[in-house]
Amino acid sequence: MKKYLSICISTIFIFICGCGGSGTDTQNYQDPTLMNYKINSIAILPIRNSYISLTESKEINRYFMTGVSRKISKFKIISPDEAIEKLNNDSLVEKYFKYLVQYSSSGIPNTSIVKEVGKSIGADVMIQGEIFGIIKKDGDIWDNTEGKTSCKVRYSMITSIDGNVIWETTTEAYVKTGAFDFDPEAPVLMEVLKEAMDDIIESMPVLKK
Repeated sequence: MKKYLSICISTIFIFICGCGGSGTDTQNYQDPTLMNYKINSIAILPIRNSYISLTESKEINRYFMTGVSRKISKFKIISPDEAIEKLNNDSLVEKYFKYLVQYSSSGIPNTSIVKEVGKSIGADVMIQGEIFGIIKKDGDIWDNTEGKTSCKVRYSMITSIDGNVIWETTTEAYVKTGAFDFDPEAPVLMEVLKEAMDDIIESMPVLKK
């Protein structure tokens, strides 16, 4: 009887809590000639976004920088702050951000600007990220609907040697509450972004120095 009661209580608990969780779907591109490039320095540019605060943006930049530094520690890594400072010194910030708008819509890098920016920063390769496709939906315990937040994150690796995109990964990530959670608000975006970042860092290619 006690065993039966225990099973019933466990079942009820699982039913009440629902099935929260997270997941990612990643699409990865790598240039077949990537290993032909001799790379010594890599610059990580600030992530492009219009959805998160400056504080959140800095947190994401640090999170990505830390993950990349662990994975490719043999290279010189130029931080987002250092990269922007160098572009500021050469009056290239506005030009670079206009380039990002064009690249985001067309998917075709302006090789002359890439080379100019790479020379200014002192980087053989630049890694640029972008956040888009954010969806946040609160759940409702009375309707048995879950809270869910999802977004897409794209990172591109472009060489300043010839302006080519040598690696690009797009990850769609989500985090959701259980349908029966007592507080089924949409999860915070930062939690979802970090899920995406972990997948992107994992998918980065092994580079040749």
